Amino acid sequence: MEEIRYIEIVAQYQDMVYRIALHDCRNTHDAEDVMQTVFMRLYQKNPEFDSQEHLKHWLVHVTVNECKRLIASPWKKRMDFCQEEEEKEQGQAGAEGYERIREKELLEQIFRLPRKYRVPIYLYYYEEYSVADIGDMLGKSPSTIQTWLSRARKKLKKLLEEVKYYE
Repeated sequence: MEEIRYIEIVAQYQDMVYRIALHDCRNTHDAEDVMQTVFMRLYQKNPEFDSQEHLKHWLVHVTVNECKRLIASPWKKRMDFCQEEEEKEQGQAGAEGYERIREKELLEQIFRLPRKYRVPIYLYYYEEYSVADIGDMLGKSPSTIQTWLSRARKKLKKLLEEVKYYE
C-alpha cells in the first residue's frame, strides 16, 4: 500500500475505528490498542477494495473482531468502565460544560448495556448504517439486529430514567 494512501485512510477513519472500539471495549486504552492493531493489519495485509464503502465495511468488521479477541482474553473478562475523563469534565462550567456532562452521562449508560447491544447502537445512530448493513458486518440477520436495537432502546431508556437523565 502506498504510504500516502495509507495515511489518508488512517486520517479519514481513525475516529470511526476508535469510537467503535471504545463502545465495544469500554476502555480508552484498549480502544487505542484495537485501533492501532486494525491499522497495522490494514498496512500489512494491503487488501484490495472495490470502493470506499468496501474499505469502511472491512475496517468495521476487523475492529469488531479485534475487540472480541481482546475481550475474550482472560484478564479482560471482568473489566470495569474506565472513568479517567471525569475530573476534567467536572471543572468545566457553562452550557458547553453542561452539554459535555450530559453526553458523558449518556455514554456511561450506553456502556452499561450488554456488549451485544453497544456496537449496533453506535453503528446505527452515529455511523448511520442500515440494519441490513450492520447485520452483514456483524454476521447476524437484519431481524436479529432490529431486535437488538429495540431491546437496547428499552434498556437504555430505563437506565436513563434511573439516573434522572430526562429531568
